[in-house]
Amino acid sequence: MIEHAVGIYIGLLLLACVVAIVSKMVTHLPYTIFLTLVGLLIGVLGIGPEIEKTGFGYHLIFFVFLPPLLFQGAFHMNLNSLLEQFWPIVCLAVPGVIVSTLLVGGLVGWLGGISSMMVAILFGALISPTDPVSVLSLFKEVGAPKDLKTIVEGESLFNDATGVVLFTILLKALLSGQEFGFGQAAYEFVKVSVGGLLLGAVLGWIVFKIMRHIEDHLLENALCLVLAYGSFWLAEVMHLSGVIGTVMAGLMIGNYGRRLSMSVKTTNTVEIFFESIGFLINSLLFVLIGLELREVPANIMWMTVFVAIAAMLIARAAVSYSFYWLLNQVGTKRPKRWNHILFWGGLRGSIPIALLLNLPNEGLLVTWRPVLLLAGFGCVFFSLVVQGITMKPLMLKLGIKGE
Repeated sequence: MIEHAVGIYIGLLLLACVVAIVSKMVTHLPYTIFLTLVGLLIGVLGIGPEIEKTGFGYHLIFFVFLPPLLFQGAFHMNLNSLLEQFWPIVCLAVPGVIVSTLLVGGLVGWLGGISSMMVAILFGALISPTDPVSVLSLFKEVGAPKDLKTIVEGESLFNDATGVVLFTILLKALLSGQEFGFGQAAYEFVKVSVGGLLLGAVLGWIVFKIMRHIEDHLLENALCLVLAYGSFWLAEVMHLSGVIGTVMAGLMIGNYGRRLSMSVKTTNTVEIFFESIGFLINSLLFVLIGLELREVPANIMWMTVFVAIAAMLIARAAVSYSFYWLLNQVGTKRPKRWNHILFWGGLRGSIPIALLLNLPNEGLLVTWRPVLLLAGFGCVFFSLVVQGITMKPLMLKLGIKGE
């Protein structure tokens, strides 16, 4: 019954609000850490409704939850600052994510966490995107350098896009049973990425031009919402990357639209609206993953979780230190201590959770889906709780404060 499903979602949102209130009253730590703990408790204790009763579908994650999260991140990104740090961001977000995907998949497969190499590489793709929300709030608190903030934020924005595109390509190949070829995958990656980028830029430019002739903050906010979902949907219908389309559309509106067509009232309306949606979606994602964890059999090897966490950290270290060193050899010198922040600050959050929830229970994934859910949530839990809590002491230890 639809009424029952609606009631369940209202209850889940109420739970998320209670968690946020408690986190504000008890400590200044980001509420996502507490949501992660709540998700773990739901999974371990087996409380809450069955996932089937929520009316939850896997396409809901992809077409309803992802677009506003991506649009919000792109809307806040300053394009000039992004271009100033173009090479570090691009290197970490594109080849860096590809290398991380292969490293995580290879290590998890080699160390025995997941015996199917194709599934292991799929896991590498879904766990590679980073989430800077907690780190950026700490940057603001301690006064971190603007360039470091731009690199972390820009990398996250574009490695989300890269990770989701890789995940989609790998998942399609896995479910179709076709033999995976790196040449074909590379061609598909470039095609959907470039196509999504051009489509998002065109749609963003069109909406920007329309908004120049409008002075209504509610209508302009509605146009931004239509753009966020419309660019994603249209790109997917055209077999392009909806993720990159939405990111590019958000960049266009966040920079040109905000500066040349939006009033202060419109800008504030759009920011508050998408921040509110982001809060609700993040809350639902962590609660839903807790409900999914209830279905994981008790005999799943917990060693897989430790293998996955180790693989995630090793791959992140290899990518951040090697690419950062290479860029320092051929370009502008940046402080070496930023290396440690880029490594330890590569937190995982809502995007990996969304991709885990988007895994269908069919084909080869019937066997491996519970393992991926447990290993993926374990990585996010370690990332947000352990890395998130220790980030500020690390920044102070490295002398980042007050730069």
